[in-house]
Amino acid sequence: MDVIRSLSIFLILFLVSNLYAEAKGFSFDDFTTLQDSMHSELSSKEWKKFKYFEEKLQSSALSIKEQEYQLRGYARDSLQILQVKLVAIKVLDEKDLLNQDIAENSEYYIDLLEKFKQSDIPLTEYLFLEEKLAYLHQEVLHRQLQQSRWLNFGLIALVLVLAFLIIHQVLKQRKPILPELSKQETLVRNLILEGKSNKEIASELFISLSTVKSHITNIYGKLNVGNRRELFENSTGAST
Repeated sequence: MDVIRSLSIFLILFLVSNLYAEAKGFSFDDFTTLQDSMHSELSSKEWKKFKYFEEKLQSSALSIKEQEYQLRGYARDSLQILQVKLVAIKVLDEKDLLNQDIAENSEYYIDLLEKFKQSDIPLTEYLFLEEKLAYLHQEVLHRQLQQSRWLNFGLIALVLVLAFLIIHQVLKQRKPILPELSKQETLVRNLILEGKSNKEIASELFISLSTVKSHITNIYGKLNVGNRRELFENSTGAST
């Protein structure tokens, strides 16, 4: 659209310059003056359209957020002349809307900055935009770095949890299998768990006291306990 408009203006000016050159000896300086005048007039008209749109938004029933959104969109998409675009984004900057628009449309502003650099607009006029783009780019990189760090911490925590679960499962599987008690030893163990004394166990099972003691020694050895208290603590309470 910019190219078509520029070519149209150039052709009109070229034809006008030829007519004046033939009739009145129209010089190149006159041609440049006329071109600048017409360009200035177009810029003025486009700027007035922007201000009219802004005033219309302010008097509308739209929410502040919607007004700001439409104003940013108009400045970005509807303005064609670079000088007017530059002034419009300065207006957005004054309203604290430019940073958000750059964040949402970074590629557009990077391209616009390149157009400013290729134009005759002095660097000092758009230097603020270049600085904002550089600053916001650094902010994006910083956020990405922070996100990467948190992601790494999360992955490390996940690995540690999985390692703990795996080690716990391995240790659980490696738990030594205790030798199985004989039928008589099981009866003695159950009577011990019921709180019976050695004499009571001997009397109930019709065996000697020494035999009871022998069974208890075997039970302690097989279950890896040293006394009745440990037997109570380690016993499952199941009888066979």
